[in-house]
Parts: sequence; C-alpha cells; structure tokens
Amino acid sequence: MIVLSGSQSLSSGDFRHFFLHPEDPTKCIKLPKRSQRTSHRGRIESLFCRPPADSNRREFDHYHRLTAMHVPLARYFPKMHGPVETDLGTGLCFDLVRGSQGDAPVSLSAIMKGEGPDGLEADFILSEVTEFARFCQRYAILASCNEPGNIAFVHDGEGFRLVTYDLKVRLNKGFIPVSTLFASIRRRKVQRRFDRLFEPLVKNLNGLKEI
Repeated sequence: MIVLSGSQSLSSGDFRHFFLHPEDPTKCIKLPKRSQRTSHRGRIESLFCRPPADSNRREFDHYHRLTAMHVPLARYFPKMHGPVETDLGTGLCFDLVRGSQGDAPVSLSAIMKGEGPDGLEADFILSEVTEFARFCQRYAILASCNEPGNIAFVHDGEGFRLVTYDLKVRLNKGFIPVSTLFASIRRRKVQRRFDRLFEPLVKNLNGLKEI
C-alpha cells in the first residue's frame, strides 16, 4: 500500500487531490476528495451508458474506451497506469507531466493572466489550442480537458508543446443522455465548449501583446 498521509498534494481541483507518487517521482496519483468516494451507478445510468459520478472511475473508463478505439492519446495526455491502493483510498496513477527542462506545466488560465513562460508566443498558443480543439472534435472527446485550467504548455526542446491532463468525461444531466450515445452530438458540444474558450483567450492574448 502506498502511504500518502502527511504528504503535501501537488495541487487540488474541484473533485480530486494530486499527489506525487512517493515511490516513483516520474508518476503522480489522483485521489478523489471524500465527497466523491460514495457515488454509485443506478439502473437508469447503466441503461443509458451514463458515466459514474466518481471522478477517477469516469477518467479510467474514458481512457480505456478511447484507447480501445486507437485514439492517439499520447499526443496530448499522460499515460495512465491504473488504480493504486493508498492509505487514503484508491487513487489513479499517471505519468507526471513535465517539460524537457523538468518544468511543470503552465496552465492556460495562468498564461491568460500574463504568467506564461518567456518565449511562448500568443500566435503559437492559439495555433496549438486550435489544433487541440480539432483533435477533441475528431474523436468526440467531451471531457474536462478543454477547461483552461487543464490545458497547459511545457518546454519541448527549444520550443513548447501543449499538454492536458484530465480525461474525466463530463456528466450528462439529461434524462436521456443523447450526447453520451451519439458521437455526432458530442462533437457539436465539444465545438461549443471550445468556442466559449476562444473568445476570452483571444481577448486576453491580444491584451498581452499590447503590453
């Protein structure tokens, strides 16, 4: 069993804490917050293929489904190693995302506030995010990876590359979850979510250019 008690989390989201793997510094562990650990799937959820509410289970199932479809997740996402038992509960283990200089990812949220790394150009950011949006649309990936806090950049040799690290599928609150059942509807939802992202992104990056 992996001991996480007393360890400082690397970061925390709305639903999970993120810990450095104490036995392997190249990996991290996502651990659901306590309020997320008691969820279950009912008959309606199973009938309509709804994802479970548990964040790790949603990401685990989605990762495996996309992998089975031969989606090239390694282009943007860290490798998932699967569930691990810790003294704080069952976590989900992934490769730790780091750049070629050992740098931690800088989120799009931070970049939009002017906190991006030196040399990262606005035009390059827009180009990479546009290409990532196309990737998500192509494979109908409707997950938390399109939030500005989950899209980031790291050094890649003399340049940068876009990374993202949350494949937790979004819960569908409709009684009949048509976007869960039909890829074409998911693609339209993905496009709308990225459309909502691009407006503030372009505005903030243009403001940074003028400084």
